[in-house]
Amino acid sequence: MTDTNQTENTVYVARLEKLVKDSETIGKTLIRRDLELTRANDKLRELNDAKSSFVSVVAHQLRTPLSGIKWMFYMALSGDFGDLTNEQKNFLTRGRDSTDRMIALVNDMLDADRIESGEAKYQFQAADIVDTIDGVLYEFLPKIQEKKLSLILNYKEKAVPRVNADPEKIRAVLQNLIENAVKYTIGGGNITIAIEEVPEGVRVSIEDSGIGVPKNQQKNLFERFFRGKNAVKIEANGSGLGLYIAQNIIEKHGGKIWFEDHGESPGSTFHFTLPVFRQ
Repeated sequence: MTDTNQTENTVYVARLEKLVKDSETIGKTLIRRDLELTRANDKLRELNDAKSSFVSVVAHQLRTPLSGIKWMFYMALSGDFGDLTNEQKNFLTRGRDSTDRMIALVNDMLDADRIESGEAKYQFQAADIVDTIDGVLYEFLPKIQEKKLSLILNYKEKAVPRVNADPEKIRAVLQNLIENAVKYTIGGGNITIAIEEVPEGVRVSIEDSGIGVPKNQQKNLFERFFRGKNAVKIEANGSGLGLYIAQNIIEKHGGKIWFEDHGESPGSTFHFTLPVFRQ
């Protein structure tokens, strides 16, 4: 072997040794980083569990006394404690409405926490979507009449198949969508509810002539705690959790929920689909 070949081999061996050492160093660094990330992830999970536990405990503790306060207001306004002056009725009505909003916020917090923790329970069955919609509309009928809104129902009960759904969960979705339509539609406006059988199942559409959603905010519509700036101006109170909860419920049913802008015309339409019940 010549001196030149021996030198080349020595250099080659030295390079291999360096590569091995570098690989060992990189391997140890990756293992250390992996352990650090695992510990950090475990810590985040612990913090998230602690947060969920805190929210759940606080919300449950709040709901009971709030419900008691609510019924005290209702009893007073019903005259159970004697006659009231108009001024007294006005103040008690404000207190009752504020309590109702607080209870709704607590319920939204609990629902969002159950969704995040995966603890939301579903009882799927053959559900009558028309009957569910009629029940929710009955709740909002006084407000619809007060605002002189035109309510148009585009469906025939016998033509709509039953859906595979948890009726109470779907009721929560409809309550949110219909409440938003009533709340953000100016007096004298229109609300149209349509039901149609489509290839994906049954599609429910809730259309209004309200304030709509600004184009630059539409992408955030189903995010937690999001509320449109124009909506906040009309109604300062709100959790911003309603559509987030509705989306999760519909997706758990194997359906889809989406928003349709009316372009230059006022208002918007929310659609969602549910699978047809199959025996």
